[in-house]
Amino acid sequence: MNLGSVTWARSKVENVRLLLERQLRELEECVMRSGTEGRRSRNATIQKYFRKLRKFLKQKNFSHCSWEIIRAETRARLQQLFVIMAQVSRGN
Repeated sequence: MNLGSVTWARSKVENVRLLLERQLRELEECVMRSGTEGRRSRNATIQKYFRKLRKFLKQKNFSHCSWEIIRAETRARLQQLFVIMAQVSRGN
């Protein structure tokens, strides 16, 4: 893809970071409530996912296009997380 450089507004980046931190806290609380049995495998799965993202970025020499792909991928996963959390909240 022949995409140009993208400039992200600092305030928007900070909002995304805060949102991710909040989602991580809520996810950790949910995992803690479900017990320790599956926690290790879930943590390993999450770590594996982020290792794949880092590997992809490195393979693409951290190009702007690769960052846009990561951004789109992260957005899709966050949307899935919102749906799951909404379903869990409705179930409680």
